Amino acid sequence: MLLMALLVLAANSFLYAYHLEFNRQQLRAELAQFPTTIEKNRELWLDFQPTQAVAVDPQSVDPMITRQNQLYLLASPVQDAEQYTTLELDGVTYHLAAGILLKSTLFGYLIINLLVLLPLLIASRWQSIAHKQQQDLDIISNNINELMVDSQLPIFATAQATDKLTLLGHTLQTQQKRQQEIRHLVRVQGLIDHDLAIGNRIYFESKLQHYLTEPNEPAIGTVFLLQVTEPEGIGCQSTILQRMTGCVELLTQLTNHLPQTILGRVAEHDFALLIPGLAQKEAIDLGDRMAMVLSKSSYFHGLADQDVLHIGYVIYQHGQSSYQVLAEADMALKTAQLQGPNAAYGFYPSEKPKIKGSVWWRTELTNALREQRFMLSFQPVFSSIQHDIIQHEVLVRLQSSEGDKLSAAIFLPMAANCGLTAKIDEYVVLKTAKLCQMDQLGDARCSINLSVATLLNAEWWSWLEQMVKTAAITPQQFSFEIDEYYVLRQYKVLKPKLLKLGQLGFSLIIDHVGLLIEACPYMSELSIEAIKLHPSVIRDIDKQLEQQLYIRGLLASNTQQQARVIASGVETLAEWQTLQKLGISAAQGFYFSQPLAELMAHDHTV
Repeated sequence: MLLMALLVLAANSFLYAYHLEFNRQQLRAELAQFPTTIEKNRELWLDFQPTQAVAVDPQSVDPMITRQNQLYLLASPVQDAEQYTTLELDGVTYHLAAGILLKSTLFGYLIINLLVLLPLLIASRWQSIAHKQQQDLDIISNNINELMVDSQLPIFATAQATDKLTLLGHTLQTQQKRQQEIRHLVRVQGLIDHDLAIGNRIYFESKLQHYLTEPNEPAIGTVFLLQVTEPEGIGCQSTILQRMTGCVELLTQLTNHLPQTILGRVAEHDFALLIPGLAQKEAIDLGDRMAMVLSKSSYFHGLADQDVLHIGYVIYQHGQSSYQVLAEADMALKTAQLQGPNAAYGFYPSEKPKIKGSVWWRTELTNALREQRFMLSFQPVFSSIQHDIIQHEVLVRLQSSEGDKLSAAIFLPMAANCGLTAKIDEYVVLKTAKLCQMDQLGDARCSINLSVATLLNAEWWSWLEQMVKTAAITPQQFSFEIDEYYVLRQYKVLKPKLLKLGQLGFSLIIDHVGLLIEACPYMSELSIEAIKLHPSVIRDIDKQLEQQLYIRGLLASNTQQQARVIASGVETLAEWQTLQKLGISAAQGFYFSQPLAELMAHDHTV
């Protein structure tokens, strides 16, 4: 394109020079007949000037002359042309600069060439852009082909780039989903029963041990031991497995209304069900209901008169060992087998804990809010990299009217029954905010456990938004912890609420991770700052290879989300050293510090 432009420019120059020389010859012939007197020269010279040239100062007048007059001067011999460029008139000398003639000539010449060359220049520029775009498209196409080769996908010469990208997108989504499944399997490999997709005996015993020893958990609870039996000569192994799978589904449905349940397969035909906080009366009702519903379900069709299952259960208390509780449950199961077909039987503790009714709890909690009898303590979370406190978890206890200090695990379920959880959470958040404003907690942020009932309370949301709007609460000073059990059980209804917390500026932590072994959709759909491992995962981690494998799988699956993994309940140096080797980023527990300070709610600081 550039060569063509040069050729056009040369041809145009030749034609212009030829035309100019032709005019020179003609004009010279015409001017030859003019008299060469000074007067005639003066008249010709004045013709070459603008009409006002002689009336004003010629230096202030544009000396441009017509195209024809330029040709007159250019066609004249040099000696004649000089007469036209200088003239003395009435004592004033007028000059016509030769450079002006040259400029005006070249200007006209430039205009002509621009008009000719401009379309060629535009076309050349567009051709260059098109060539560059084609090069970019070729590079992109080659990259797409390389990606398809790496993904082991076929390459068709006639396929468009958009079709290849669509195929690559579908393949990538499939691979990512498969990788998530593999990571989940690796994470739970040592803790899951692969036939029924529930926890195995190791998993169940670790959770039971936690609830028997952790002082912040309910002081009592119930363990059910359910055994499925097959009448002799009836059914095959696949049929038995199908019936056990049906039992798992029914047990999940029967216990969905309870705050927390742990289900595991502890033997070939035995299930174990742990329900923290379930008292004797509720245990009796649930045991009889499970025996009736399971034995009459469609999974045992045709065996209505047969002995297909038995249930034994025991009410446990803090201080017992997991071996003792399971042994008592096994004795109750054997007793149920003596009671007859499809029976349930339970053992109860000789010393029953004090049980309070709903009226007492409503009065007690209402008075505690009015009298400010809630105590806050702050357990620090230490970073394994910074070796410093990165946040404090707020722990709440109730100073009862009878002088007892009750943990949240005891009074919060009662508060939920009385509809007071939102008010208690309001109190805790506001008191912590005031302590932060008084700089009593330093620069470390505070994390507060929120109940599901609070998150679903419209009045609490209005209160929170008002507090943020009036700067009574600074979101950057807080993170809210939500129990994973409830997130998984009520994910659809909780998801918009959790997203809203992030929009307000609060950080989100998923608590008690590892209590369940289900897939975690929230990791890819919510902005999670950290996940906190359940203490049962941490207990004796230096000796539990299965739990170490679980943590490794959890860290591997969390690579893209980049949420911190925090260990809670660390009590020994051996546990902490093992967790550091595994890659845990932070931890809390009695090994590091007891709760830093208990602050009574009736303190004058609030």
